[in-house]
Amino acid sequence: MLFFSSQTPMGMPKKNGIPKSLLADIKSVKTRLSGLEKPKAILADIGSLKTRLVSLEKAHATINKELKNISDALKRQESTVAQLGKKPAKKEKRKPSEYNLFLKDKMSAGMSMVDAVKAWKEKEGGASSSSSSMRQPGQDWQSPSQQY
Repeated sequence: MLFFSSQTPMGMPKKNGIPKSLLADIKSVKTRLSGLEKPKAILADIGSLKTRLVSLEKAHATINKELKNISDALKRQESTVAQLGKKPAKKEKRKPSEYNLFLKDKMSAGMSMVDAVKAWKEKEGGASSSSSSMRQPGQDWQSPSQQY
């Protein structure tokens, strides 16, 4: 062996520094230790994630309620708009009275309205009542009648 050589003989251990095997052991222990510390951090993260999840679920529930309320309101508006768009149903016409039918029939046959009314009164037997309800042709139209 040479004096200036950096190589040591095989049989003799190196006297300066930490052996490589110990460094490797320390490194493996550190990795195991960091692996053991990770679950504590993971558990803390899980706790915060659970609280965040609960708050998100609450927000989701409130948003669902709001969406349901909005959709119900839209349905009501759609039905209102549909009803406004429909034409209103025509009212059923009143049935004409027997008197009106009689007058219409006589007038369509060519009789005047006055004659048709007289014919109705004669038909009903009200010839005597015609003088009380109708004015006579010679009556004064300026003075009010005293008939009650």
